[in-house]
Amino acid sequence: MIMPITLEQIRRFLGRPLQDPYGRTFGKVVGINANLKDEVTGVGIEVGNGEFVQCPGDRVTISADTLVLAPTWKVEAEEFRKEFDVVTRRLKALDELFSVGDIQKDVYEDMRKQHEDAINELKSKRKSILDTLSQRSSTLNTQLRQLQTHLAGNKMFHASGEFDDQSYKAVSDAIDTGLVRAMAERKEVDSIFGYLSKLDSSSSTIPAPATQTPVAAPSPTPSAASQPKDQVMVLHVRET
Repeated sequence: MIMPITLEQIRRFLGRPLQDPYGRTFGKVVGINANLKDEVTGVGIEVGNGEFVQCPGDRVTISADTLVLAPTWKVEAEEFRKEFDVVTRRLKALDELFSVGDIQKDVYEDMRKQHEDAINELKSKRKSILDTLSQRSSTLNTQLRQLQTHLAGNKMFHASGEFDDQSYKAVSDAIDTGLVRAMAERKEVDSIFGYLSKLDSSSSTIPAPATQTPVAAPSPTPSAASQPKDQVMVLHVRET
């Protein structure tokens, strides 16, 4: 279980930049909310142009000397993975216990119904996450295309003598960094999308309820009294 970040841990980042997991600056920390347990419940961020956003505290982590804000899609996908893993393992265990007669039928049916409902809810959540990942992947592809176009244009202007060496190097370094960060995020987005897509109808369908394996009663061993006696033929011999 991940422990919540406390106000004492995070207060040193007040007024400092907040980054995403890929090294891009998301904004500057301008406020922190905490409950009576000193646990951070929200972080106020200035994202530029005088705009402010409030992010949930569970999306924020501390990495070395940097405050990191996880993307919403990443948090949702991780929560889904954990929930799906738990419910499928429990359902499998429940079926196995019932099949060997360790759980009464009425109790088994009630518990199985609860887990089936949970899986159906997760199916809807999975579809929503896949849609979000698809949109994010499309956005990143557009960004990469734009960065690559700018890089090619800068090379052309530098080769033609319209950009000096110093300016060209500065913008090229910035674009290269942007490309690396965008590709890193797209790789992770595509990886999670692939994992969720594999949970197709064959693996995410609720398995059929288990049936109890009947225990065969031992065949009775015939007793000596029940065994048929051999018939004895008596021959009377008459002397002549």
